[in-house]
Amino acid sequence: MTDTPPRRRRRERRDEDRSVGVLELFFDLVYVYAMSQVTTLVLQEVSWTGFGRGVLVLGAVWWAWENYAWLTNTFERADVPARILIFLAMAAMLIAATALPAAFAEMALAFAIAYFVVRVLHVALLVRAVRGDEKLHSAAWGLTPLLLLGSGLIIVAAFLPSPYRELLWLFSGLIDFSGPLIRGLRGWRVAPGYFVERHGNIVIIALGEVIVRMGEGAATGLHRPLTALAVTVAVLIAAGMWWAYFEPVPHAVERLRRTDPVRRAHHARDAYSYLHLPLITGSVFFAVGVHEAIAHPGEPLAPLSGVTLAGGLALFYFGELAYRWRDHHRLMVDRLVAGAAAAAMIPIAARVPAVATLGALLLIGAVRVAWEIRSGIFSERAGRPVRGRLSWTRSR
Repeated sequence: MTDTPPRRRRRERRDEDRSVGVLELFFDLVYVYAMSQVTTLVLQEVSWTGFGRGVLVLGAVWWAWENYAWLTNTFERADVPARILIFLAMAAMLIAATALPAAFAEMALAFAIAYFVVRVLHVALLVRAVRGDEKLHSAAWGLTPLLLLGSGLIIVAAFLPSPYRELLWLFSGLIDFSGPLIRGLRGWRVAPGYFVERHGNIVIIALGEVIVRMGEGAATGLHRPLTALAVTVAVLIAAGMWWAYFEPVPHAVERLRRTDPVRRAHHARDAYSYLHLPLITGSVFFAVGVHEAIAHPGEPLAPLSGVTLAGGLALFYFGELAYRWRDHHRLMVDRLVAGAAAAAMIPIAARVPAVATLGALLLIGAVRVAWEIRSGIFSERAGRPVRGRLSWTRSR
C-alpha cells in the first residue's frame, strides 16, 4: 500500500507519543549479556591491546543495537514474520555475545558469522518494512550495501593474524559509522519520545553492568569492612553518573519535536547514535576498574586498572559534555571540570589505596551534583535556571 500524505501525517502524529514497547525491552536483554561480555574481554587482558579490542568489539555491538533501534523507531508495528526475524536476531546476538570474549582468538569465526547474521536479519527486516514507503525506500536501499560490507569484513578478519585482524575490524567500524554520513538521512523518521527513551534504556543497561561488576569484585571480601565501604562509595559514584545523564534539562523530547523532520534525523544521529557511544564506553571501562578497586580496596591499583577506573569515569563525563553540547547547544562546565578532575586521578590511583581513589572520585561527582543543584535545572522556555523540588519521574 502506498504511503499517501494523509496516512503519513496520521502516522507522524502517532509517532509523537510513542513509547518503548515490551518487544524492544525483550530484545535488549541479549545486549545486557553482550555488554557484560565486553567487560569480561577487557578483564581477561587489562592491557592497551585489551583496551583496543574492547573498544572495537563494543563499537560493533553498539552499531548493531543502533541499527535495530532506528528500525523499531521508524516502524511502529511488528507483524508475526517481523517478530520471528527479531527473535532469530536475538538468538544470533546471543551466540555472538557468548563467543565475544574470544572474538580475537579461537572464537573469531563463530563471533563473526553470528554477528553477520544479526546484521543480515536487520537488513531483511528493513527491506520488509520499507515496502510502500516511497520516501524511505530509496534511502534504505542506498544504505544497505554499507550495512553489510562493514559486518562482512569481520568474517574476513577472522582468517587474519593479529594485528591485521584488528586493523580490519577498525576499517569495518569506520565503514559502519560513516554510512549515515555518506548516504545521508533524507526520508528517515524519528519518533522523539521513543528515541530518547530507548537510548535512556541502553544507558541504564550500561550502568547495570557497572553494578554487576561491583558485586563480582566484592564477592570474596564482604567479611572485610573496607570492602563494604568500597562498595558503598562505588554505588554512590554510579548514582552520580545516573544523575548526570537523567536529571538535567528535562526537554530532550520537546527539542526533537520542535525540530523539522530532516534536521531531526541528523540531530538524533549525532546526539544519540554517535555521541552516546562515549557514554557507554566510559561506563564499560569504569566497570572494569571498579571491579578491581573493590576486589583489592586496600591496595593501589595497577596503572592500567587506574586508567579504566578514573579514565572510564572521565570519558563518561566528557561524553556527557559532548552530548549536551550537540543536544542542548550548551557547554556544561560542570561536566568539563568533573571529567578533567577524574582524568587527573589516573596517575594518583597507582599510588594510593583503591578505596581512597574511589573516595576522591565520589567527591568529584558530589561536587558536580551540588554545582548542578545550586545552579538549578535549566529551562529552555524561560531561558533561565528553574529552582524546584527534584522529582522521582523527571523526564529528560
